[in-house]
Amino acid sequence: MVLTSGDYGRWPSPLTAAEVARGKVSLAELWSDGAALYWLESRPEENGRAVLVRAGDDGPRDHSPAGVSIRSRLHEYGGGAVCLVPGGAAGRFAYVDQADQRVWLCDGHAAAPGTAETRPLSPPAPQGSSYRHGGLSPTADGRWVLAVREAHTGDGGPPQRSIVALSTFAGGPSESTLLGGEHDFFGAPRADASAARLAVVAWDHPNMQWDASLLVVVQLGRAGSSDSGDEVLVPTGRPWVAAGGPDESIGQPAWQRDGTLRFVSDRRGWWQPHVHPGTPDAGKGPVPLTDVAAEFHGPDWVLGQTTFAELPDGTVVARQTSAGRDTVVRLRPGAPPDPVPQPCVSISALCAHNDGLALIGSTPDAPTSVWMIEATGTPRPLRPTPRSTAAASLRREDLARAEPFTVTGRSGRVVHGTLYRPRRPAADAIDAATTPPQAQSPPPLVTWCHSGPTSACQSGLDLALQFFTSRGFAVACVDYVGSTGYGRAYRCALWGQWGVADAEDCLDAARHLADRGDVDADRMAVRGGSAGGMTALNALAAGEGFKACTALYAVTDLLSLAATTHDFEAHYNDRLIGPLPEARDRFVERSPVSRAGAMTGAVLLLQGTDDAVVPPLQAQRMHDALDAAGTPCDLRFFEREGHGFRRADTLIACLEAELAFYQERLHL
Repeated sequence: MVLTSGDYGRWPSPLTAAEVARGKVSLAELWSDGAALYWLESRPEENGRAVLVRAGDDGPRDHSPAGVSIRSRLHEYGGGAVCLVPGGAAGRFAYVDQADQRVWLCDGHAAAPGTAETRPLSPPAPQGSSYRHGGLSPTADGRWVLAVREAHTGDGGPPQRSIVALSTFAGGPSESTLLGGEHDFFGAPRADASAARLAVVAWDHPNMQWDASLLVVVQLGRAGSSDSGDEVLVPTGRPWVAAGGPDESIGQPAWQRDGTLRFVSDRRGWWQPHVHPGTPDAGKGPVPLTDVAAEFHGPDWVLGQTTFAELPDGTVVARQTSAGRDTVVRLRPGAPPDPVPQPCVSISALCAHNDGLALIGSTPDAPTSVWMIEATGTPRPLRPTPRSTAAASLRREDLARAEPFTVTGRSGRVVHGTLYRPRRPAADAIDAATTPPQAQSPPPLVTWCHSGPTSACQSGLDLALQFFTSRGFAVACVDYVGSTGYGRAYRCALWGQWGVADAEDCLDAARHLADRGDVDADRMAVRGGSAGGMTALNALAAGEGFKACTALYAVTDLLSLAATTHDFEAHYNDRLIGPLPEARDRFVERSPVSRAGAMTGAVLLLQGTDDAVVPPLQAQRMHDALDAAGTPCDLRFFEREGHGFRRADTLIACLEAELAFYQERLHL
């Protein structure tokens, strides 16, 4: 079979939208109790329900209470929704119930999945108020579960956050407040082995955690009687700051076996691991574990990030990100990072497990899974999953492969990107030796803008991306200025430039690929979600090459967003654009809704009706503005979907609509 350029975008592919949706099972929050591994799975086929899975000698099985979805809504994005709790039955864990946002304890011991007993650890909120919890972690003896609490009072004021210690004693809820009111935000509370010290990341408006944050430590004591069950943890001194400041971002505090405090700081230009003695009178500050110019942390959009593990011999193992690719390394003082052999190029979590470690990661040809890396032996995934079943419909030789590229954009800065060329299933491949030259024209391009702007593209297998490449599209993923993984300077270079520099970078990347002859300059589209949707729409408005734009739950009206957004991001734009009201004109100028008349290509808007981050009215106003300007626009709402789609039927409908949209608008 000979294919021509006219076939691009319409190649028959064995990878269906339903298979992509079935394979889009996200994994998070990896834990080990020595006997088994545990992680959260968010399942589209169960309407996005998040389930705790246990993998022991008897194989993987659901470990959650029946019908419960484990998900935090703290900061709207959540995270840290589950933790193992020592000191009880094997597999005992605490979790945040998505339905009521309270913290519950599950005894973990059940004859059948879903039949374990549960009871609440946190009390209900006072009348007229509501609580959200996240960032869960246990004390070493399992006596308490630490949590970040977000209290919404219902009076229209901003929520108040605190660190609470929830007793696991069976006599009923008993809690104490360890920190509260000192800062606007808290994340990642961690107690040392004896529960005598608490370390936590804190930050305040207008900063985000990745802009400027602090490592706060407080001494702890105990009050009450352990026999009667009313014993509580209490602060015994004033909090003190171990690291951080106005030009430093802190993350992932952890107490090591020797009593020192490990954390991540970008004080040297990169998120690198440091160690502090852990006492205010130690006489010396943090010491870096490595000076390699690479990232060992990511932005804390969600709590519970774990990219480090301490092995039994005290060796620290970490995820290292460089040039858009993740690796695993051992860190030893005075020595360069030592790579750990493993196949994953995108890694989201690490934990120690027996004499080895485990990770959540994806390879170039296998979607995200839990991998075991034993002290001796070959790394292996724990089980076949719906993700690997979906991927199996494309043979390894048919998968589009990542080709990193860089281009110096119009600003003079380097733009980082990855090109995925279309790949035809091997049985029907184009034979370039016999195909006439006129039939070898370059393919259409879809440029993907990640949903940052403080984020990055991932290099592991993405079935949604392969859905398009297997049909004859090239896809370019762009880490535009402001992306993470390239150091603090690159991340902060977007300050004051959001809405301009990010769109320019995506345009420059696409035009670079067209100039090289890799893609068809006359058939280029751009797409993005959330903040990436704004980037995509602004790139379309520039009128420099894109003919179509897909925007999912996209920011379209910056002033409206500033008036309605949640507290976590209430001042995010102060740095990215400027503070209000001084920067009001810039907010208007950089809003896609203000640039509807400049958009010469068609637009597809996909929006959830329950989105609390970017309200549905943003999509409706964008549609109305485009309609008034005479620009073709299709707006589709999806019921019971929030910011980021989780339901299988939604994912299928979106992929099929996006494909048909490109086929029509790029004349394929």
